[in-house]
Amino acid sequence: MTTTRNDPALLLRPMLHVSDLAASIAFYQQLGGEVIHGDSDWVLMQLGTVQIGLLTRPPDRDRGEDTLELTFDAAMPLAELESQLHRAGIPVGEVGADRDFGEQLHVRTPEGLLLKIGRREPG
Repeated sequence: MTTTRNDPALLLRPMLHVSDLAASIAFYQQLGGEVIHGDSDWVLMQLGTVQIGLLTRPPDRDRGEDTLELTFDAAMPLAELESQLHRAGIPVGEVGADRDFGEQLHVRTPEGLLLKIGRREPG
């Protein structure tokens, strides 16, 4: 199937809200994970070819967050992706800034699951 839309080249980065950051880090290290970035409130871990984020703050239920968030990094500029989604009839619920991960688009799947899409820096 050929398509004319631009491919945002999304990369998945699951984010988990955890109650004990040290215990969660130790658990994922036993699975081969390595902390590559973060601080006392959150870390980003590399597990094979996947990165997973661990957050100590509880999910913000008012914003549709849950214990597990599906967060994506897009190769294309977010304004361009937002326009592409609007042209396809897909509403973008919120364009906001996450305190740790910068500007994000918030989009809901047909099932109502919140997806957060941030911009991946080139290179």
